[in-house]
Amino acid sequence: MFSIGALSVLHYLGPCILAITHLTLSSKRTEGNTAAKSHTQREEQILPVANATVPYWRTEWHWIDEHRLTPELPAECDIAIIGAGLAGVSTAYHIRKLTSHLKAEERPHIVIVEARQVCSGATGRNGGHIKTRTPTLLRHAERYGPEQADEYAAYVDAHVYAIKHAVEAEGLDCEFELRRSYDVFVDREEAPSMKTKFSSALEAGHAWTKYRDFIDGDMAEQVTAIRGAKAAISCPIGSFWPYKFVSQLLAKLVEARAVNVHTNTPVQNLTYDHASSKNILHTPREQLKAKEVVFATNGYTAGLLAAYKDQIVPTRGTACHIVPTKGPIFPHLSHTYNINYLSPPPSSSTTDSKDDKSDAEARVDYLNPRPDPHSSIIVGGGKWTYGADRSLWDGNWDDATLIPEVFPHFDGLMQRHFLGWEEARSGARMVRCWTGIQGYTGDGMPHVGRVVEEDGKVKGR
Repeated sequence: MFSIGALSVLHYLGPCILAITHLTLSSKRTEGNTAAKSHTQREEQILPVANATVPYWRTEWHWIDEHRLTPELPAECDIAIIGAGLAGVSTAYHIRKLTSHLKAEERPHIVIVEARQVCSGATGRNGGHIKTRTPTLLRHAERYGPEQADEYAAYVDAHVYAIKHAVEAEGLDCEFELRRSYDVFVDREEAPSMKTKFSSALEAGHAWTKYRDFIDGDMAEQVTAIRGAKAAISCPIGSFWPYKFVSQLLAKLVEARAVNVHTNTPVQNLTYDHASSKNILHTPREQLKAKEVVFATNGYTAGLLAAYKDQIVPTRGTACHIVPTKGPIFPHLSHTYNINYLSPPPSSSTTDSKDDKSDAEARVDYLNPRPDPHSSIIVGGGKWTYGADRSLWDGNWDDATLIPEVFPHFDGLMQRHFLGWEEARSGARMVRCWTGIQGYTGDGMPHVGRVVEEDGKVKGR
């Protein structure tokens, strides 16, 4: 078995047999209500819930969305992949490429099982940009050493070009762009501190600083278009429409008969058949035997693998789609952003952050301007507006309900912070909001590798 788990610091994620994560899965295409559930979910099995909120990325459905290649699950397969998001579909894609030299009958039989629709989990609920924040890399360097920070940055950067290559090689239409992104600092105290830390890393020759540039306060507002910006750090990133990438790539695999996909088929339990040396996936429909199992399950991993309880923790976040109501804004914003608010806004409550995240990181928004004629923006974050109530996010995998506490923050955000987006000119409004489930790990690092059972044995490859 393999676990493809949590890359919790990112707002996107990339292909390869590697991890992905940031926000979760769906059954009916209806908006969730705004009433938060009681936190009795802690005693329930961690599985995708029904009636998930509908994210912006899932407003243009592909025919593959609820596809089942065959009326029934096959009895057996060589490789079962749990999860039809970016990690699961990319895994199937790369297995197909690695075995393309084999005869058709020699290639592994791959089945993807998805609890809800294709790309209805973390991949379909994130910010749509591939990036690591500069404060994250600085923190990794402090905790684990500069070599680990360099490796982490290289890992993320490689995903930008891996996705670019797949888009070009497969002819995918998913609004992929190579863009620049800004980490913007609006706090007077944090800006000089960040400059000192970045300069030290630069002078020490940390590899990840090679493609990042510090912008001082006298230029920061003009360059970023963010009112009151005290400093910024720019870096190259990738931006794309995650659902379109995944659905189109999966459709090509299905059309080539390279994979059998079954949506609306949640795996509820796994057992091991010693007689056949195969894993058995139990679903509400049929059972599926597999020689190998890949868990592309993000924040739901502990629901199937008890060993990951408290190791990969489901954590609820929220994002929204903001649109100017008075027509498009020119010039169009062409960069993505992370706005860092060190000091809590006057009306906010103090966030009791997870151990691996500082209070400052808990006060970060990410923004991804869309290349559409409306000048619309995807915005996520605002955690400090609801963070004091841990039941709303920590160990919570309910993406069927919204978090109303964040609405006042999202509404008016563009007017407050961006030059040229004043109310009289933009009339920007939040037109859609959704929640999603991220998989958090204790050290903020991804879990990619073999799954070891409690008896110390590995079932599967």
